[in-house]
Amino acid sequence: MPVANIHIGPAWLWTAATIFPAVCILIVGARLVTRHAQRARFGSDDWCTVSALVIVLGMALTILVGVGTQSLGYATPKVEGTSQLAASSRQQTITRKAFFILTLISTPALALIKLSCVLFYKRVFGKGSGRVVNTALHALTAMIVVWGCGFFFSWLFGCGIHFDYYWTSQENQLKCPADLAKINLSLAISNFLIDCIIIFFPIPLVLKLQMSRVNKFATLVVFALGGLAVAASITRMVIIVEELDLQFAMTVDPNFASTAAIYFIYIEACFALCAVCLPSLSGMFKLKQVQNMIEGFSIALSNLSRGSLGSRGSRESRQSRTSSGRHRREHEQLGPKRPSEDDLDPVFDPRGRDGSGSHVAVQRGDIELDSVYKGADGKGDAIQVTKSVNLESLRR
Repeated sequence: MPVANIHIGPAWLWTAATIFPAVCILIVGARLVTRHAQRARFGSDDWCTVSALVIVLGMALTILVGVGTQSLGYATPKVEGTSQLAASSRQQTITRKAFFILTLISTPALALIKLSCVLFYKRVFGKGSGRVVNTALHALTAMIVVWGCGFFFSWLFGCGIHFDYYWTSQENQLKCPADLAKINLSLAISNFLIDCIIIFFPIPLVLKLQMSRVNKFATLVVFALGGLAVAASITRMVIIVEELDLQFAMTVDPNFASTAAIYFIYIEACFALCAVCLPSLSGMFKLKQVQNMIEGFSIALSNLSRGSLGSRGSRESRQSRTSSGRHRREHEQLGPKRPSEDDLDPVFDPRGRDGSGSHVAVQRGDIELDSVYKGADGKGDAIQVTKSVNLESLRR
């Protein structure tokens, strides 16, 4: 099934446009708080993430408006009496406006996120890394600035000053001096290539650091999380390539195709913004306040575990006392009646050769200690001692 033909419904759009902004705000805020707690000045990389966050919030608002007007995530309404190229409706107009806005503002957002990552590399690897590394970082910075500005203005003025061509009809889009489809395709391809350069750039630098293999691997994993944004970028590129096929373009639903492109443009920006902040958050766990908080949580969990064990022990104790009381009541119900020899199992019988001595017997179920002393006069003085215990305990 073609990616452009995926039907991304309103539920997916609502979820993405409400949850991801909160996550991005939380992560960018945690980055700033960590930098402030470390008593470090906010650098250019930090301010780039803040600017990108503002644009991402604008993208989320655009999606919410499109879903609220039943345009994004809904099928294209049929317009009678017109061809598909000339067809236009309120829902189609809003969908095209949303696509134009998100494609336009996502370019500076992605450029700011890429700049933040490269500036972070400069701050971490710039000193002591040699002239080659610094030159490469400066060249990468200049390339990102040119890339962002170039595609921003290329898309903005693709139809000259006839901005309404973007959203009135496909027929008007064909009147634009620039080929909008090729601009989109070149934007997606170059975006993917720059992302790959940024992700693979720090690998040799990290491997040269004086740290354990485990720490090196953990650091590389943090940088590799940017691969989520690359995956969204690839999906976006596939959608654009599929839409260039005229036969496919005539069969696919225009609203669903535009919605899929908008969704992955937005997802790419959110993933990239979160990923670029993660390396700066690694120092958060070294802060004393965070360590105290983690220690407090561990103590609370330990206390809860002990409380659970204590309550279970008290329940077992109560059950034991209940069982003992039950056996005692059962014995009291038997009364003072002496059991017969058939009801007794002898346990200890040291009567001696002449039959003198003591006799101890156990009643089945409960213990009946029958102590008998036979004196020299032949008269028997007997003391009956009765005790109720659990037979299982006796067997142990």
